[in-house]
Amino acid sequence: MQKAIPFLETVQNLIYILKIKSDAMDLTTYSKHFHDGNLININHKSDNIEISLESSQINKNKPTDIILSKSNTIKGKLHFEKIKQIKIGNKKWLGILQKIYDDGEILDLEIYKNKVLLLIEWNNFPPKPRESDVSKIEIEAEKIWWENIPTLAEN
Repeated sequence: MQKAIPFLETVQNLIYILKIKSDAMDLTTYSKHFHDGNLININHKSDNIEISLESSQINKNKPTDIILSKSNTIKGKLHFEKIKQIKIGNKKWLGILQKIYDDGEILDLEIYKNKVLLLIEWNNFPPKPRESDVSKIEIEAEKIWWENIPTLAEN
């Protein structure tokens, strides 16, 4: 059963999403906060990708124009429309991009107009065998935009 979102928060999120789509919010302002954050999920369909992310904690007293989650983090989805190219390491990736480990810690997030670079430390936890890996993921797309979702649940 999904938890009901308060009406005011829903309206604020909707206004924020519309503002992002019309103003093309510059998430680069906030990319430094994603160091030590988490890659929650990847949804890759056809030539579109949504990557759910959560930043590390942000000082709630620090002025910001983005709505934070209850845990004082930035949560949401990074949308890629009309993918041009995906690289993992320096090799072109032609498959479906997916999260194959239990945890993805963001070591670096760089956002450009039509390209995003992610450096992710992947980890598996028991009962799976403990495994770790680091991936450099580069995604180029015609359009990249951020959907702020402070109430995003982890999948």
